[in-house]
Amino acid sequence: MPHPLGVMTWNVRYFGHGLGGLRATDAWMRRIAEGLGSLDELPDVVALQEVETRSLRAGLHPEPQLNRFLRHLHEVLDGRGVTKRYRGLYFPAHAYRLGPASPLYTTGLAVLVADDVEVLGRHAIHDITCVRLASFERLKQRRIAAHVRLRRAGDDEAIDLFNTHFSLPAFLEVGPHRVPDRMGHGTNQMREAQRLMRFVRKHGGSRAVVVGDLNTLPGSPVYAAIARAGLRDAFADTRAMGLDELLGWATARFLHKRMHIDHVFSTPGLRWLEFAEHHVDAGPLVGLSDHAPKVGWLHPG
Repeated sequence: MPHPLGVMTWNVRYFGHGLGGLRATDAWMRRIAEGLGSLDELPDVVALQEVETRSLRAGLHPEPQLNRFLRHLHEVLDGRGVTKRYRGLYFPAHAYRLGPASPLYTTGLAVLVADDVEVLGRHAIHDITCVRLASFERLKQRRIAAHVRLRRAGDDEAIDLFNTHFSLPAFLEVGPHRVPDRMGHGTNQMREAQRLMRFVRKHGGSRAVVVGDLNTLPGSPVYAAIARAGLRDAFADTRAMGLDELLGWATARFLHKRMHIDHVFSTPGLRWLEFAEHHVDAGPLVGLSDHAPKVGWLHPG
């Protein structure tokens, strides 16, 4: 019988948390690779948010950021005598340029897929950006959802994985000082969620998993809308956590605030066996980003 499928989601802050997200460094990328590579149970699929390509913030390195990270990760696994390998899929979202030269910085998503997991068909990108003012559309940072259909050797059915990263609630709507407590209350976020759900309905089947940094608190209007669309909070269900417990389980920090804004949702037909103990203030990957990962294991089949 095949083993459970390990699924991880993690906002890695452009591999630059050591410098406040302002600049990626090779040393910090190596630290994240060492953290991921040291896990007792390595996930089979790793969905990453806030990953660049090439830019000033990424260090103007000639090699794309994801390629460099994979090289570091495989060196770490080699050092442990682990033969598991990953291939990387990159999904570009936005590039900030002042001219024809290299961009100041870029944004994007990535999915790492273990070598015994097959990528089926063509992976897709869908723009979910909510543009409130048409005159600023060209300057608006794009928000995307990435879709990959996956099947591991020995499994009967495929999994449709959707990786995404929502905007913050609009400052003009909720006020900058209220943002940490209003995550998931912005009408801009609601529109992004609705566009994501349409994308999931179009490309996902009965075995869909939606992961990412949703900038959305449990119990918020956006969280409730995702649930009404037919997805369940796999983390909450598997750990039998109520709303108060979920709000107390922080996956991200903003100054002194702790927030639960990173999520794993899935269709009701999927069974999850367990989730690892990762918290923004505790666990083997603490301090490597301003976000903690979520890592769960899907029942095979």
